[in-house]
Amino acid sequence: MKERLSEIEASCKRLGIPFTLQRRAVAESLLGAEDHPSADEVFARVSLKSPGMARATVFRTLETFVEQGMARRIAHPGSVARYDGKVTRHHHLVCDSCGMIRDLEDNALDAISLPDVTARGFQVADFSVNLRGLCATCSEADSKTN
Repeated sequence: MKERLSEIEASCKRLGIPFTLQRRAVAESLLGAEDHPSADEVFARVSLKSPGMARATVFRTLETFVEQGMARRIAHPGSVARYDGKVTRHHHLVCDSCGMIRDLEDNALDAISLPDVTARGFQVADFSVNLRGLCATCSEADSKTN
């Protein structure tokens, strides 16, 4: 996490964006999370350490990080946008019941051959694969009700 935090700090400085205590707190919260938190969840976590921070500051900071390539916004149909501090290619496991999102590293998925979409006027910059289903907790609960 320290290395990634240093990268975000360096990116901010390079872009002329002050790396304030508020931005540091948001970055630390995001980088310390494995659950791909929503903006409200980041705000709740940051508020525990920095009680005076405004909700709007957290939202704006997350969007600045996304716009500048320091974080990613993950939006799945039917769920709120979530944020990911990991910007290198990786994939996700998504629970259709509880909304849990977990990272998935898989070289086979990284090597998928993408279709040529240039005839449709589209240029692929990157991709990730989302595997949808039920997490262990929801799967167990589902089997108990059936």
